[in-house]
Amino acid sequence: MPLPAAAAAAIKAAKTARTAMAQRRRIIAIASTVATAACAIPLAVIVLAIGGTRDPALATGAAASAAALAEIPPEALAAYQDAGAAWGVDWAILAGVGFEECRHGTYQAPGCNPPDSINSAGARGWMQFIGSTWRHRLGQYDLEPRTSPAAADGQGYATDGDHDGDADPWSWPDAAHSAARYLAALGVTANPRAALLGYNHDPAYVDRVLATADRYRAPAAGTAGSSGTAGNVPLVTVEGITVHAQIGPQVAALVQAARGAGLVLTGGGYRDPAAQIALRRAHCGTSDYAIYRMPASQCSPPTAIPGTSKHELGLAIDLSCNGTLIASHSDPCFVWLAAHAANYGLANLPSEPWHWSVDGT
Repeated sequence: MPLPAAAAAAIKAAKTARTAMAQRRRIIAIASTVATAACAIPLAVIVLAIGGTRDPALATGAAASAAALAEIPPEALAAYQDAGAAWGVDWAILAGVGFEECRHGTYQAPGCNPPDSINSAGARGWMQFIGSTWRHRLGQYDLEPRTSPAAADGQGYATDGDHDGDADPWSWPDAAHSAARYLAALGVTANPRAALLGYNHDPAYVDRVLATADRYRAPAAGTAGSSGTAGNVPLVTVEGITVHAQIGPQVAALVQAARGAGLVLTGGGYRDPAAQIALRRAHCGTSDYAIYRMPASQCSPPTAIPGTSKHELGLAIDLSCNGTLIASHSDPCFVWLAAHAANYGLANLPSEPWHWSVDGT
């Protein structure tokens, strides 16, 4: 039985299309001209310009995915979303930067922790600004007091995100608004990759930030994103196996055909993103690299990087036969599947006899 067109479309939609973000040229223009207008504009107006508009209509409409909710501390997530709305940038890209820089404030290394430290490049705070980018005329390795007030001239990107009179790189509102303001000035809405290269000149860093941002955006209604939840992936349970609704009929037919041949197929299909992260932690290691970057082949057993597994879309099944995981290519159940599964739209991942998906990955 061929795979329906709708299921094929679900596979091709493995990455959620970004919601178009409105341009906010007015705010960027204000931020870039504050220095020359400082003598004529009252301080309160300058601080408002530095702080952004907080207009939610200017931010991306993507909600937080299950992966984002599982990984990002609530205070950090709120700051990313607020800063994204204020500066008209994609909050998920901000979150991707925050993950890369200080693992959302959890990374135990100079510059991130403890507060009031800097690393060998002069970076400090949750979003890792160097001194000269944080505040105009501040030396790269100079460290301001954490509670220094926002500069009245608006120069540099130190931003009082919560309007408490301070610009603290270890405050989530201040750090997120400062990074959002910087990315807005770099043109992140028009060209995310170029803007991120301005933030960090390593192309691999840019790739990682954008991949993390993809994981953090919940798919739009009716689509299958790079990772799904039971709320945004249409699921159905057939013959005891939970899968994407579009492949439910094929899976049911496969199991029934196997039963006719004397084989009892069971298995695990859909897996939510938090469970995928837990598996990576168990199979690959507990470091950030092990969970989010290590090649699947280096884990034992091999386990896909969160956000890349077909299980997260309900489009893969780990099959057991007659009560035992299919662990060998010589297993009679594998031999039967190799001969018949393609008729039901499933293909095997050669390195894993038990793993069958809509495209063999």
